[in-house]
Amino acid sequence: MYVLTIDMLQYDCPFVTTSDDLDVSYFGTYWDFQKDSFVVRGYIIAKDSDELQNSIFSLQNQPKFHRIDILSREGNKATVRVEIDYTEAMKAVRGNGGYIVGPFHVKNGSELWQVGFDRKVDVENALRDLERSNQFVVKNRNRITVEDLSRMINHSSILADLMKAIDSLTPTERSILSAAIKHGFYEDPRKVNVTKLAQEFGISKAGISKNIRRAERKIFTHIEKIISKK
Repeated sequence: MYVLTIDMLQYDCPFVTTSDDLDVSYFGTYWDFQKDSFVVRGYIIAKDSDELQNSIFSLQNQPKFHRIDILSREGNKATVRVEIDYTEAMKAVRGNGGYIVGPFHVKNGSELWQVGFDRKVDVENALRDLERSNQFVVKNRNRITVEDLSRMINHSSILADLMKAIDSLTPTERSILSAAIKHGFYEDPRKVNVTKLAQEFGISKAGISKNIRRAERKIFTHIEKIISKK
């Protein structure tokens, strides 16, 4: 199994068009493929409730759009079921035996796709067909064995908790932890220390240490569960 993460810019996708014009993100979590159209279940997060309504209205007026069902709505967020025609990119993936293996994220006029193929030749044919009418960048390409997939499924609930923990990081915790990892705080020997991070962020060394520890506590509990799970 070959899994590709693709940063996709489609010119005929309702989600791409509306996210390019509005301050909104779309997340597709489940797909139901039919003969001439497909259904996406997911959710919308907009800047505020007004922008959420604007995004829904804009979707309804896009080419290839069939319908949208609002399953739940609160403030600037909505859970939805949307039916649209096949885009050229989705035709290229499906036409070469591809399938969806993870959530799609649409923001600022581009999409992050997670797609899978059984054979290497299918990957190459799909990428060739995608080039005809789309701009894209393959961000990651991995070959996953049956054993790898089994382990991911076996750890799915813990991985979901880990993602929630990452999402719960404050902007400051996220920025400092990301910089610490990127600049070598966790390497041996360390390439950056608390003093240098404090200078970069303009806060005290105690503040850097506090944010790193809080971020670690939120994340490491779930990582330990993955390490210890057999």
